[in-house]
Amino acid sequence: MQKKIVYWLAIMVVVSSLIFISACRYSSPEKRMQGMMEKFSKDLKLNATQKEQLDVFKTEMVIKGRELRAVYANTMEEMSLQLRGDEFDKKKVKDVIAKIDVPQDEFISLFIERLAEFHSSLTPEQKKLLIKKPLLKL
Repeated sequence: MQKKIVYWLAIMVVVSSLIFISACRYSSPEKRMQGMMEKFSKDLKLNATQKEQLDVFKTEMVIKGRELRAVYANTMEEMSLQLRGDEFDKKKVKDVIAKIDVPQDEFISLFIERLAEFHSSLTPEQKKLLIKKPLLKL
């Protein structure tokens, strides 16, 4: 009798572990952004023009984000080479890190510009919804 209980308990542990692990999957930044855009569209009751504008906004951010990640990866590779080397050149490390600043500033500027454009297209009712309901949970 105890063997059956232990057996079924072990099966339940394995099944629940598999369910838990399958729920913890990684989603790309693009998929997370797509989910946010769908939530915005639904919660703010966007019209077709606003949805199109939001889609253009999303596409530009995805492209800029990919560029920024590529620059970051190259920078980390250069940092790794410095750390693996015999000598550590502080000036070169500062220059390498400074390479991230320009694309990062471009990304932030573009984001603010597109967000302002999108915000100006919202109706007063949509702006009230945006203020009342926390769409982003930080």
